[in-house]
Amino acid sequence: MKLPAYPRTKPSGVEWLGDVPEHWDVKRGRFAMRVNPPAPRLRALKPEDEVSFVPMEAVGVQGGLSLEQTRALADVSRGYTEFQDGDVVVAKITPCFENGKAALARGLLNGAAYGTTELHVLRVGPTLDRSFLFYVAISDTFRKLGESEMYGAGGQKRVPPEFNKDFRTPLPPLREQQAIAAFLDRETGRVDRLVA
Repeated sequence: MKLPAYPRTKPSGVEWLGDVPEHWDVKRGRFAMRVNPPAPRLRALKPEDEVSFVPMEAVGVQGGLSLEQTRALADVSRGYTEFQDGDVVVAKITPCFENGKAALARGLLNGAAYGTTELHVLRVGPTLDRSFLFYVAISDTFRKLGESEMYGAGGQKRVPPEFNKDFRTPLPPLREQQAIAAFLDRETGRVDRLVA
């Protein structure tokens, strides 16, 4: 499918990104999202309330979360990664990061979850759409650049949180981000149907 080009572009200042439409911004992640923030939704729950529990095997490649497991808040409130509906979770350990294990959290029990410590949590700010951020996080470029920033030895390499904070994120206006994400939803859905 061929889409019309933007009439005016400008240099993005980022080598891998090249020129961007003139009305887009490009900002470091720290100015568009929070990385590994606390989940306020959890603070509103009682210790006996159940939340979704997400081990690494429950995080899909290129999206999706298996939400079959739950735990009482009191049993998992220490030693796990916390997140809530609307957050984007991204695997940080090799090879899960390179394989694209990431998801947009939706439908969590009581709106919140605890998961493996091998996740980074990305929460959008006012200039960033969560679905658009999800597609950025599973993009080839994001994964290749993140892989180059990994630290650690052998099979225990991890992407540091600073990578997400410093990643130069293209920021079209919100409506355009939503349109791009909706287009990608439709196209990936069409491909999934053809594969099925």
